Amino acid sequence: MELTGHANKRSRQRGFQEGDVELIMSFGTLITRPGNAVEFQMRRKNIKHIVQALDRISHKAVLINQEKVITVYNLEKR
Repeated sequence: MELTGHANKRSRQRGFQEGDVELIMSFGTLITRPGNAVEFQMRRKNIKHIVQALDRISHKAVLINQEKVITVYNLEKR
């Protein structure tokens, strides 16, 4: 997503790293704001849910071909 000049400046001032905005938009809670705006918030409950999901899917794989899932499987332990 393209950031405005203001958003670029504030993200640098507030310690946001590359990819942080996308992560918040992907996993945060959406809140409707006035003027057709939406806000994405990353709260502790979001993070807890993500950590649990990441733990659940560790050592797993998805094989795709042209936007279709062919199979899913567990990776062997190394």
